[in-house]
Amino acid sequence: LRPGHRVLDGERAELDGRTFGFVGGGLRSRYRTPYELDDEIYAAKLDAVGEVDVLCTHIPPAVPELLYDTVARRLERGSEALLETVRKTQPRFALFGHVHQPLTRRARVGRTECINVGHFAATGTPHVLDW
Repeated sequence: LRPGHRVLDGERAELDGRTFGFVGGGLRSRYRTPYELDDEIYAAKLDAVGEVDVLCTHIPPAVPELLYDTVARRLERGSEALLETVRKTQPRFALFGHVHQPLTRRARVGRTECINVGHFAATGTPHVLDW
């Protein structure tokens, strides 16, 4: 980190009048990737964030069509706790990455638009939030 920078993990921030929550890391898997967490620790970070307008995470909620990587031909691990948080708090957006070549880039859970914004690396086009 550079001086004046701060990592927001399990925290909230207000940007342009909207509340954003940030939860980093992924869940334990057989791939043993960096920053894997126990389910309980991940869920506690989600609880610490609370209700927000936009929930930003590294991994997707446990929605099958958001988890399947078409190039690797496998399901990645999503979070049941994240899915439950989205169902309960209904943020306007749930933004995530992790799945590099998703079967689908977005899905709706209740009123929440769940979007794989990390997919821009493959398309070269960043995602712009449409309020």
